[in-house]
Amino acid sequence: MLPLVMKAVLALYFVATLLFLTFLVSRRRALSVMSVGVTACGFVGHTAVLIGEVAASGALPVATIEQALAFVSWALVLVFLAVELRYRLHVLGSFVLPLSFLLAVPAGVLRSGAGGAPPVLLSSAWLGVHIVFSLLGFVAFAVAFIIGLMYLLQHRLLKAKRFNMLYEQLPSLDLLDAMNQSTILLGFPLLTIGMLAGAVWGAGQGHGGFWSWTPKQVLTVVTWLFYLVILHGRMNFGWRAKRAASLAIIGFIVVGVTFLYAFL
Repeated sequence: MLPLVMKAVLALYFVATLLFLTFLVSRRRALSVMSVGVTACGFVGHTAVLIGEVAASGALPVATIEQALAFVSWALVLVFLAVELRYRLHVLGSFVLPLSFLLAVPAGVLRSGAGGAPPVLLSSAWLGVHIVFSLLGFVAFAVAFIIGLMYLLQHRLLKAKRFNMLYEQLPSLDLLDAMNQSTILLGFPLLTIGMLAGAVWGAGQGHGGFWSWTPKQVLTVVTWLFYLVILHGRMNFGWRAKRAASLAIIGFIVVGVTFLYAFL
């Protein structure tokens, strides 16, 4: 049953993506309402899948790359719906839903259903904290990536004096800049907690202590330092918003490489 529901969720996210992209270029109010409605239906189904898998395995389904991507997809849609409910920022869905759909594809196409969680995931609270907080940090950095793209697009339209429909849809540069900084400020401590929990778990498993110079650890620390540099530059050197948006995009690529390597 769960694989079938996940396929339905994937179909709803795909339809929502098409509706949001059409809304982006047409600005029809009815399309925005339909887009949010279809997204909400997909989110309800996605939530049901997660609950079912937790009930079946006894742990949050994040042990495989397909499960982790599905969780990130679900969290991104949750963030969008929360922002939509609070600010009515419909245009954000035109950027979030395509990414959420792509992340959900492996879960809808490749997974064979809910299975038992690995014993180590059930027996180690530190490992659970490491995985969950690292994924939540990834979600925050994904949102910063999306907002960075929106900022650079709006900046280019403004600089070229192309005050078209897309320009009117996008938020102001000041709002996008503030959102970008807020999401990075949120994601950085989440990643920090996840990194420290992973170090504690590794030490408890006898993996060379808290630090063993594995490629995964090195990549994680590089990612952590990269975002630390972004925050330090913004707060102490007055880096301009355009540079911060560009770095948020680059940082997400670094996070993505680290994320994929952790599951390969």
